[in-house]
Amino acid sequence: MRDLLLVSHGPLAQSYLASLDMIAGGHNRVQAVTFDGEISKDELARNVQASVNPDHETVIVVDLPGGTPCNVCLENYLRDDQVTILASLNLPMLLEIYLNLDNPDYQLATALQTAAGNCFDVKQRLAATDDEDDE
Repeated sequence: MRDLLLVSHGPLAQSYLASLDMIAGGHNRVQAVTFDGEISKDELARNVQASVNPDHETVIVVDLPGGTPCNVCLENYLRDDQVTILASLNLPMLLEIYLNLDNPDYQLATALQTAAGNCFDVKQRLAATDDEDDE
């Protein structure tokens, strides 16, 4: 069984959780932890640890590689084979992971491909599609 944990600077993780709920309905086994700059790294670590079920595989998605949430997760789970840490929190990636939490054969590399594939200039892509339709 897989769980999903979002960790971010400020309310970003909570906002993504609300968006996930709006789009996919409910969010079983998904939690959010925020780092607001008012708490210590130790308190952030305790909040993350309280959200990780040691009996489940956990996918932690942080907002920024090299930021405090990422570094705290790495300090605590770098050598834990039950925990995967992905960076650059974005909604297409979260949806991909969330919709596959119960799929034991799901490869997280797919979520990374989804995230990368959803970064583009929308106007430019639309123009290219219009040009193809004209041919």
